[in-house]
Amino acid sequence: MAGVSASTAAAQIAAVVAAVTAKRYTLVAGDSLSRIAKREYGDANAWHRIYEANRDIIKDPDLIHPGQNLTIPPKA
Repeated sequence: MAGVSASTAAAQIAAVVAAVTAKRYTLVAGDSLSRIAKREYGDANAWHRIYEANRDIIKDPDLIHPGQNLTIPPKA
């Protein structure tokens, strides 16, 4: 990566790894971002990670719908 700083290259590599290791999940009735975060990360308060990864799909984190397909980022 000629002309790219080491920190920029590391960030680009991290983004690629995250994209490759992310899961997909289809919402079902009764799901919430906090419930999914609890199951995936062991911490319901990590719901914002899922929200941020899906802002193109989720406009309001309190309004999610069965059938939506979400990206679940890997556990940090």
